[in-house]
Amino acid sequence: MSFENCSFDDEDLSGLELDGSQFSGCSFLNTRLIRAHLQDTIWQRCKLGQADFSLADLSSARFSACDLHLSKWVRTHIASLQIEDSKLSGAIFNETRGLDLSLRECKLVGATLRAINFRKQNLVQLDFSDADLGGCNFQDAVFDGGSLRGASLRGVNFKGADLRSVELGSITLYDLNNSFQGACLSVEQAVQLVSSMGVQVQ
Repeated sequence: MSFENCSFDDEDLSGLELDGSQFSGCSFLNTRLIRAHLQDTIWQRCKLGQADFSLADLSSARFSACDLHLSKWVRTHIASLQIEDSKLSGAIFNETRGLDLSLRECKLVGATLRAINFRKQNLVQLDFSDADLGGCNFQDAVFDGGSLRGASLRGVNFKGADLRSVELGSITLYDLNNSFQGACLSVEQAVQLVSSMGVQVQ
């Protein structure tokens, strides 16, 4: 099925079988899609602010140029889910199921992404400012731009990650000792981190 420029604002579409459907320019503001079957769906230029995808199956779905601010993804199946050039500010990803979530050129300011596996991924222009990344695995990932400024990093694993081009902001000594062991930083980043702790570097 294909939908173009349709409005489903405030609708309850929970449990619907829409796998393989394509949505272009559609609006799903505050729409409930709980337990919906959305495998292999394609979403382009859609407005999905405050949409609730809890317990839905979005395996192999693709979102491009979408507004997903404050959307909810609790216990959602996200295996091979791809989201690019989209706004996810304030979105909540919690207890999600499945590997290989792919995010590219997304704004995730203030989002909650707990225990997501980004191992060995190339992370292009992801703005994680003020996001909760507790328990995420970034082992051997490569950051291409983006920001971690103000992000909560408790329990995050950056071992082997290349962080030289990402904006770090201030990092606590606890996080530096527990999350950044084995990470690759630039000389400039290292100097900024040490300076932020009150140490004079000459």
